Amino acid sequence: MDTQSSNIHDKLQKRRNIADYMPFLPYLTAAALRVLHWTCRFEIVGEENYQAALNGGGPKIAAFWHFSYPCILYFFRDRGYLTIISRSRDGELAARMVQRLGYFPFRGSPGKGGVAALKGIISAFRNCPGGGFVADGSQGPAQVAQRGLVLLAMYSGCPIVPVSIAADRCWRFRSWDKTLLPKPFARVAISWGPEIQVERRASSVEIEEYRVQLERILNEITGQAEKAAGAFA
Repeated sequence: MDTQSSNIHDKLQKRRNIADYMPFLPYLTAAALRVLHWTCRFEIVGEENYQAALNGGGPKIAAFWHFSYPCILYFFRDRGYLTIISRSRDGELAARMVQRLGYFPFRGSPGKGGVAALKGIISAFRNCPGGGFVADGSQGPAQVAQRGLVLLAMYSGCPIVPVSIAADRCWRFRSWDKTLLPKPFARVAISWGPEIQVERRASSVEIEEYRVQLERILNEITGQAEKAAGAFA
């Protein structure tokens, strides 16, 4: 192997094993999320939908926009829920972090990897009390629901529960999804939508209709959360 090839190989190994080079980072990130959100006050919006999700039997699929991921992780912590982590080079860091928050991470995507990947997710999901899934995926576009989540609901038989958040005081990252992070002692509105039960043998046209329905509900409850958070101020 020549010198240039060796250098490229070494750089790729470092990128692939970043979680091993910084084993403390997932612990620090999880601890910081716990402390920050512990100072916040969470307010439920859509109490009827929240109680229905809380008291209904069987696992459910909590669906939310990517921007709300930090708050959602905290709210559903320490219950053994499944969450999907991408197979990207940063995925190992994320997987270790969510484990520290009491989640079971599954490395994959319901919209990628074909039938085998989807079957693997469903099998893992059925052994958990429930799960949380990003509706607009790991790369967006932001607040546009992806088809994979509807397929997961159809084949697993589990209902989708739309959830969204807003805060009266927060930071918004300069990322594609404008990730929301509440400031210390903020009041956070967490809004719940009605369950979506996807028919087992839904056609391609019906799957698209469910996808649009999920997207519409998530955007509606995001607006409701923002209105509630604005009333806190």
